[in-house]
Amino acid sequence: MNSNKRNKRIAIAAFVASLFIAGQASVAAADEFGSRAEVSLMGGVQALNENDTAIPDRLVNIPAVATVSYNLSSRLAAEGEFTWLIPVKQSVDTGPGTSQDLKTSDILAYQASLRVNFPVSTWTPYLVGGAGAVTFLSNTDPDRVPQLDQSQTAFAVNFGAGVSYALNPRWGLRADVRELVAFPSDTADGLSNGGTADEIWMERGAVGLSYRF
Repeated sequence: MNSNKRNKRIAIAAFVASLFIAGQASVAAADEFGSRAEVSLMGGVQALNENDTAIPDRLVNIPAVATVSYNLSSRLAAEGEFTWLIPVKQSVDTGPGTSQDLKTSDILAYQASLRVNFPVSTWTPYLVGGAGAVTFLSNTDPDRVPQLDQSQTAFAVNFGAGVSYALNPRWGLRADVRELVAFPSDTADGLSNGGTADEIWMERGAVGLSYRF
């Protein structure tokens, strides 16, 4: 288990490092570009994968995502992202032959990322990655999993890819697929068990609108 965790963390670190290097290369290679601010709002589906210490089954939530971007060049942007994961009640396996209708606590994620763009006419595919935190809000209702007496905040990283499409110079469409990985403390009540805590992997698919100032 420890070796598996170590390999996952090395892979994440390698991805983020390669994204940073690619971004630096993009800055050097990009044509002169007037920096512009951009905001986007997206929604979609986000899954929380089952693990041994907090999540008893694969759970699905609805993400509401707000992103503020600052385009440093035509190829590189810095982003700040806030996500509210809205819980959805679903049938969850709680043991051999048993299930229960449960949902997660409300979850907040805040991430700072670097986005590397590869513009092709009105289409702009991109790679993105960064780090921040995830907060699992306290809730002890019997239909919540995990049940938390206190809110728990964990370091988290994100990485993924997406595409944007310019409808006009201001408005655009945006879609991306993102992996969010939270690393709870080994002593986090409700997210750990027996002095250990597994990573919480969360995949997200989202689409929405963007507006460039």
